[in-house]
Parts: sequence; structure tokens; C-alpha cells
Amino acid sequence: MMNKTVLPVIFISLIILVGCISKKTNEWSKWRGPNADGKISSDNFNPEKLDSVNIVWTKDIGFGHSAITVSNGKCYASGWKEEVIGNDTVYKSAIYCLKVDDGSEIWTYNYPSAKRSYPGPRSTPVIDANRLYSLSWEGKLFCLKAKTGEEIWQIDLAKDSLTISDQWGYNTSPVIYDDLILLNLNRHGIALDKKTGDVVWNSDTTNSHFSSVQLIDINDSRLGVFMSDSSMFFVVPETGKVVFSHKRLSLNGMENDVMVTDAGKLFTSNASYEMMDNGLVLEWQNDTVSSSFRTGLVMGNHAYQFSLERGNKSRLNCVNLETGVPAWRENFGRWGALIAVNEYLVIINGLGKVIVAEATPEAYKPIKELQVLTSENKPENWCWTIPTFTDGKLFVRNSKGEMACIDLSI
Repeated sequence: MMNKTVLPVIFISLIILVGCISKKTNEWSKWRGPNADGKISSDNFNPEKLDSVNIVWTKDIGFGHSAITVSNGKCYASGWKEEVIGNDTVYKSAIYCLKVDDGSEIWTYNYPSAKRSYPGPRSTPVIDANRLYSLSWEGKLFCLKAKTGEEIWQIDLAKDSLTISDQWGYNTSPVIYDDLILLNLNRHGIALDKKTGDVVWNSDTTNSHFSSVQLIDINDSRLGVFMSDSSMFFVVPETGKVVFSHKRLSLNGMENDVMVTDAGKLFTSNASYEMMDNGLVLEWQNDTVSSSFRTGLVMGNHAYQFSLERGNKSRLNCVNLETGVPAWRENFGRWGALIAVNEYLVIINGLGKVIVAEATPEAYKPIKELQVLTSENKPENWCWTIPTFTDGKLFVRNSKGEMACIDLSI
């Protein structure tokens, strides 16, 4: 994965009356935040407080790439560790429930997890009411009580032959829709009953994917967008029926989540697509940027998207969504990820530096920056996990498991 040359491509299309499925909450309780778009609004955010004195706590959670979720004053994270107990070496992953205030453990759920290159969970836990759902890189899906960590049920998607994995394991994050758990696995997804783990519908088995399901409204229909390495599928979430799809023409790296613009358009990078006569209109397609499994965000008429270029170098691009032309590009070295809080970009670069910048197409305008994590310049230590923000607190992690909480409250 790390040495793969990626050829950048951008694609944007128009759908009449597209909208994200949003939920009125300011808790970051799932992958990419309250509305699964990498953005959050807050009246308790002060970017000027990005300073070392405001690092509230740090914790070693173990190797992994899973993002952090927060709900009801608790944050949930996961990681992998190698421990020597007597003459035995034990490999295990853990799901942690930590106090937001001080990082102390409320509970920990451990499970066996093999040693491998780039070890640790990739999928982000999701909190739904009083339950937590988490997918291991080996394909075990856990349902736990969010308050105590007690197991309610678990299933093994790989062992039960429900899905198959590629060399990088299971990466998609669970998406809750009514009583279903939607996973971007197989040809165009799989849906499970969130109460029992029973399969509601499935699709033909193929290699696993890197992106997660995006729920959208098209006219009066609610569909899930399932991105794969072969096509973009628009699926009825209740039944698994494919309404329409677009074949992927170029297979340039790993796919990322589709993004919905303010104008009701869909934006994605990393592949070109064959457009079919189904009501979608191709607005533009070019070779401006390719994210390789890192989803950006849309603000106003621009997208802010990391690209992966030759030598694993990353640029942050601000792209005009009407024309596809970059308004600006900023070199960030290796990897990196971002979210938005109000009108600000909150960025972490590949070596653990956090930057707050204005979200403006005029130019790259950093306001404050701070070296938060002590990542060495090694692939296994780089940062590519998106930050998490809620109620004045910013949470970041790197791949080796160093996690920090920073107080950015007013």
C-alpha cells in the first residue's frame, strides 16, 4: 500500500435533489462526525488555544488506524498491542471506553488479534443509543453495551463465509440505518440486524473496500452509496436492491467516501467512471487530485481534499467544485487528514502536527499549529486518521497508538 503509485482523477456528477441524511446532534459518535461529512458546528471552539499547555491528556491505545468517537462524556478508541506474559507473547486488540475529562479507562474490551504489517483496527466504532458496534480488521463484528463494555453479540464475517478480505483487512466503518448495520463489503454491501447480528441481505462476495456507506436522498428515495474497486452502487438500504451503478474505468488506488455538495452534487476522487443514462449528469472529470482512502470535505463551493502523489507525498488541495480547478495547493509531506469545525480546517499532518487554518479558497491561511504527537518518520507511525472534535475537545491519534486530547474550548 505504501509504495503504490497512484494516478489522480476527480469525478463529479449532478443528481436532482440530493441530500445527506443528517441527525441533529453535536456528538461525534460515528465515522466522520454527526452528519458523516467531516464537519461539525460548535459554539465552544477557540482555535487560538492550540497550545501545548492545553494538551489535557495523552494515552497509548496501541497500533491502528481507527478514528475516535465521542458520546455522553466518553470517548471510544481501539488499538492493537503485543504483550509478553511470562514465556508467551500475546497479540490482542482492544476497544477502550475513556473519560473525556482525563483519559482514564471506564472499561476495556480485549480480543485476540494476529500480528501483521500495519497492525491494528482500521474501522471506526459507532455509538447507537446504548450500544457500540465495532469491526476488527480480521472481520469480527462486535456489539457491546456502550456503558459497560459487556458483549451482546459478535459474528465473524470472514469465518462464516459472509465476506472475504484483501491483504489490508476490513477497513469500512459500520453505518447505522434504522434497525440495520450497513457495511461496504462484497459487491455492493451487506446489511445486518443491529439487534441480533443476523444477515438481512447480502451481495456477491468480493474483496473488502476502504470506504464506508454514505446515505443520501435522491428526490423522494433514500439510497446508500456503496463505493467499490469496480463500481459506484446506489442501493436501497432496506433490501439491497441496486437502483443504478456506475462502472469504474480506472483502478487508481483505494476508493474513498463520496461527498455531497451544498448544491446537491456528488463529488469523489480516485477513479474515473463510465456514465450511464440514469438521470446523473457528468459535470467534469479530470486528473487534479487522488486521495487514496482519505476522504476530504466540502465547504461552500469548494472541496478540501488530500492527494497522494509520487513518493507518498501529500498535498492539501482546495478545489473549485464548479470547474474542478484547484484554488490552491499546499504540500504536507507525508499523508495527513482533516476535518472542519465551523469555518476552520483542523488538519493533522503525517508526522503529528495539528494545524488550524481558515477554510477559504483565497489561499492556504494557517492560524495556529502545534506538534502534538511524536511520530517518527516511519510508515508504521504516520498519521492518516481524521481528528475528532466535540464540545471543545479535539482528539487525535497516530498509527502507533499515541492519542491526545486538546482543550480548544472557549
